[in-house]
Amino acid sequence: MRLTFPARHRLAATLTALFAVACSALAAAPATAAPDCDVPDPPPICSEPGEPDQAPTGSFEAIEHRNGGIRVVGWAADGDTPGAVTVKIRRDGVLVLTATADGSRPGVGPHGFDRLLPAAPDGRHTVCVAAVNVYGSLPRQPAEKSLGCRDYVAGRQRVGGDPYLTGDTQHATAVEPDSFAWGRTIVSAYQVGRDADAPGGATNIGFATSYDAGLTWTSGTLPGITLAGGGPHLRASDPVVAYSARHGVWLTASLVINDLHDGVLVNRSTDGRTWSAPGWAIGNDGQDRDKEWVVCDNWTASPHYGTCYLTITNLSASSRIELARSTDGGLTWATVPNPRGAASSPTGNGTAPVVRPDGRLVVAYGLNGSTRAFTVDGAGAVWNDSGTIHAGTYHPVPGMRAVSVVSAEADRSGRIVATWHGCRAGYPCQVNDVLFSTSPDGVNWTYPAEVPVDCPDQGLCAATDRLAPTVAVDPDDPARIGILWNSYLNGRIDTQFTSSVDGGHTWRRYPQTLATMRTDQLANSGLGRMLGEYLGLSVANGSAVATFPVGQAPPAGQAFDQAIHAYNPLGF
Repeated sequence: MRLTFPARHRLAATLTALFAVACSALAAAPATAAPDCDVPDPPPICSEPGEPDQAPTGSFEAIEHRNGGIRVVGWAADGDTPGAVTVKIRRDGVLVLTATADGSRPGVGPHGFDRLLPAAPDGRHTVCVAAVNVYGSLPRQPAEKSLGCRDYVAGRQRVGGDPYLTGDTQHATAVEPDSFAWGRTIVSAYQVGRDADAPGGATNIGFATSYDAGLTWTSGTLPGITLAGGGPHLRASDPVVAYSARHGVWLTASLVINDLHDGVLVNRSTDGRTWSAPGWAIGNDGQDRDKEWVVCDNWTASPHYGTCYLTITNLSASSRIELARSTDGGLTWATVPNPRGAASSPTGNGTAPVVRPDGRLVVAYGLNGSTRAFTVDGAGAVWNDSGTIHAGTYHPVPGMRAVSVVSAEADRSGRIVATWHGCRAGYPCQVNDVLFSTSPDGVNWTYPAEVPVDCPDQGLCAATDRLAPTVAVDPDDPARIGILWNSYLNGRIDTQFTSSVDGGHTWRRYPQTLATMRTDQLANSGLGRMLGEYLGLSVANGSAVATFPVGQAPPAGQAFDQAIHAYNPLGF
């Protein structure tokens, strides 16, 4: 017999049956784990059991100069999320930046970070980076994962000095740095242990190298030049630096001195820190030479890409300017004669060769306010006559070696910027100004302008001599120009920097003072107290990087404490 129930009775029966089945199943099955609950940090979250929480991964890859600031670079990721994670950047234990690691990076995908730090007071600082954990299931990893810490110095720092404790030169003196930058690497070379007497020069040539656009440095001395470095020569002087991008090699050229200024030796390096024994570039023939300079053609579109040039004055040949050329990264050199005869070569000293993107070599030169230039095709087959940049004068500074030479650079448009100290023609030369002139081709030059300098006391400003200006042009932005110089007034020297972001039409109103010293803290020379005829200024990673000598009060029992310093960071 079939029984029937009203609908409500059928529903109740069904629910009763289902409840009985559920109770039976619960009684038969083992107990399941409770959901994960994270209390109290982060705020309570309950989830089903899963994989344990994974710690973030990543790397604090670099800290370096960029565009006048301090750049922090790295990457961070977390296995608990495919998305971006947060990184915290602390300086000296204080949080200064929170960033999202979402930039595209080779090898790690969209997990990179690249940030500029806010400005910091002068002095040593420690920067630490940590990735914030993205929580997964229990058990939990720590809230942050350290990606490492790095140190840097803001403001002025010592980067190289005289390591020689014995000898017959002025111990603990370092003067006349030059520098060159390629990418983020900068190499500076300078004299260490300056000789106060004839024949002049120094105990050896030192170097300082940075791989992070001037933030940190390694220093040493060049091998095989002077007796102090295992070489045969008495002294060395006038160090200059170049880089051949085609050959991937750094070159440091040094004037070697025995009874005469015997010529130029070149040390080579692939990393700027480990240097080869030197080879002769020019000289070693009993003739007296002075003030060499070296430059390489690094313009890839140039017909002479990879060629390096060295210019020097031959004092034994009526001060004729000589040219040597290398096509193998400075390993071997050949002199390049003027095809019209040596008597047709320009006469002068203080050469500053630059290479334009079309391969033309432009040689600016001159001493003590009078400046000229001539051009040579990259193969050396055509020498064009010298032309005048400016027939000016200069002001001898009492007690100081203040020889005025030319500093020049070419930008990627082919324009050349040259600077020197002196006075414009037609004016009584009572103090030296920083003068500069530009040329689109090395032949036609603008009438020199003064780099304007403002200071709180205009009377003192107008009485200040400015010496040894050195110019650098940003290779990525021809409108950005920097000039570094020394200022002298009443026995005090200030090292100062100014810049232009419009190609030299206007300059920052007040120059930045990088160092202050007394002249009695500087090395002696036959021409007076000495800092050098030039300073080191280069642009790396968008930052101007300066290397310059600084004299300080020496420790007890020591006559000098003059070393090479750098300043971090310099902006345009």
